[in-house]
Amino acid sequence: MSEVPDHLLQRSRDRRAALGLGGDATGGDAPAAATSTTSTSVESASSAARPAAVTPAEATIEPARPVPAYVAASLSRKKIPLWVMPVLAVLPLWAIVYVNTLSKPRTTVPTQLAAGATAYAAKCQSCHMADGSGGAGRPIMAAAQGGAVATFPSIAGQLQFVWLGSNLTASPIGSKGTPYGNPDRVGGQHTTLSYNGNPMPTFKGALTQAELLDIVRHERETFGGEKIPASQIAPDGSLLWPNGKPMLDATGILIGPDGKALFNADGKLADPTLATAAPATKS
Repeated sequence: MSEVPDHLLQRSRDRRAALGLGGDATGGDAPAAATSTTSTSVESASSAARPAAVTPAEATIEPARPVPAYVAASLSRKKIPLWVMPVLAVLPLWAIVYVNTLSKPRTTVPTQLAAGATAYAAKCQSCHMADGSGGAGRPIMAAAQGGAVATFPSIAGQLQFVWLGSNLTASPIGSKGTPYGNPDRVGGQHTTLSYNGNPMPTFKGALTQAELLDIVRHERETFGGEKIPASQIAPDGSLLWPNGKPMLDATGILIGPDGKALFNADGKLADPTLATAAPATKS
């Protein structure tokens, strides 16, 4: 590369000076450098004046919360199929139909007659025999002349006699020869201590009044052949008075057709006319 002669450089300086472009001994590049420096300074000032670009902070990512065990179990559990819904809707109707087809369970409570047979075997059989044919005590079966129903047309009369026994029936107490029972019976009334001289024991206090009714029913209906109208039998098999009233109250005490206690404090019928009332049926 050839070198520029000095006179040409001087001429260039002079020309620049004449034009007012300035010049110096160092050559014509100084103004450009100054201009460059000024430009750089302006840019730096502008840059300083401008606020620095704000870089947005990165969003804080929270860790995922653990799913509760019961929620996870629910999500993983198999869902009920749609076809099951109509089946579930029909189930109540099916249950009603099914329950109505079932037979009612048998009750464990014995009827009065069943309970009477058990109590008779424990309390009366030793004297009156298993079939009611009599032994130490009078016969109570229908075939016997002194059968229970023939002697006591009304159950109330027999209830009183069994409750008191012959000694408390006698007047004075324990005496012999006091008549009792139906005066129209074939052969006449019975009298106390007239059968082998053996007294009928008193069962007042030895039996409950409910047991007394059970035994007397067994003697009259099983051995005595008494037939009870359906209107006098309650749904549970218990005996009713002819007017449809119960013979026992809620506590197991014998009551009359009027709803009052059947026995007075002495153990005798509160209404003596009940002893001569008409029988339920003829044997």
